[in-house]
Amino acid sequence: MNIAFDAKRYFNNATGLGFYSRTLVDGLCSYYPEHTYRLYTPYNKGRLGSAGDNMRLPNTLLGRIFHPIWRSHGLTRQLKHDGMDVFHGLSHELPVGLRRSGIRSVVTMHDLIFLRYPALYPAMDRLFYTKKYRRSAEEADQVVAISQQTRADLEVYFGISPARVRVIGQSCDPAFARLSLRVQPDPSAQPLPGKLSIPDQGYWMAVGSLTQRKNWHRLLDALFILKNQGDELPLVVVGTGKGAYAEGLRAQAKRLGLCVYWIDGHISTEELARLYRRATALVYPSVFEGFGIPILEAMTIGIPVVTSCGGCFEEVGGAAALYADPLRVDDLAAQMGQVLASDVRKRLVTAGTAQINLFSPEKICAAWMDVYQHLV
Repeated sequence: MNIAFDAKRYFNNATGLGFYSRTLVDGLCSYYPEHTYRLYTPYNKGRLGSAGDNMRLPNTLLGRIFHPIWRSHGLTRQLKHDGMDVFHGLSHELPVGLRRSGIRSVVTMHDLIFLRYPALYPAMDRLFYTKKYRRSAEEADQVVAISQQTRADLEVYFGISPARVRVIGQSCDPAFARLSLRVQPDPSAQPLPGKLSIPDQGYWMAVGSLTQRKNWHRLLDALFILKNQGDELPLVVVGTGKGAYAEGLRAQAKRLGLCVYWIDGHISTEELARLYRRATALVYPSVFEGFGIPILEAMTIGIPVVTSCGGCFEEVGGAAALYADPLRVDDLAAQMGQVLASDVRKRLVTAGTAQINLFSPEKICAAWMDVYQHLV
């Protein structure tokens, strides 16, 4: 098969959608090398993925100059010229005219957070996303959601029948399995990133952008409760953010007398894995997500997880996490307190072994290959 991908984020996105694209495409190339894979991108400024012979840039001067138009309207002609059988929109979008060209299509839908929480997005962004994502979901030969939660949202907001939507989760970068505590039980076996000034081990870890939806302010309030109960551990935050909310978090932590280490610069996947190894637990109290990849990363490393109840979180965490109402600070603090007990930690880590197998790269890539084969 000749399989094409919308690879803009594969090469240029350093956060969730980029990680998703690189992990999936690289896994397919590894497990199913008998097929041809082509990565179509308007540019390669980020240089975050392996380009090699698979990368395809716009093949016309107009496409290189007006690359947003190429990505929506010119790409199909190039795909047809290159003899592609299937096009996979890795992040909500498909170019126009695939069906008329005879090229089969599948689109991954990650979330519709901009419709569920409209106040968090500018009106023009919501209008733009709604138009593009709805068209992709309606025109794709196959729609794939990364969670049952996203599948349900597609029906609620776009009227897409669940019968048209297949759910395939995601796997995390192989570095997390390679550097896991199951492989090297001593947390200190891997050094901390040298440029970071943080505790050697024994800290809460939280990963995600410094935005209100991630619920950082309630996490800080929960830490204050634990501090007053005598269960004080520092917090290591891996995430970037600007604006009033992010600045307010730093002020809040200082006001509450909390020990917080803010890592707001770029760190590599391996450095992130080494941070997880020395953490007491991951705390991921987000109000809403499409999947919640830090949960899977932490379970793969082999540390306990405290996250939010409902939504996609229990799909990912299963029996390997503790769940709190993200809007109740007291409940969040109570669950964090529980995970400090050694018997609870052992139970969660043991359960994590079975849970991460549900999202192994082999299983995820096999599910996707089944989609491609059925389309062709």
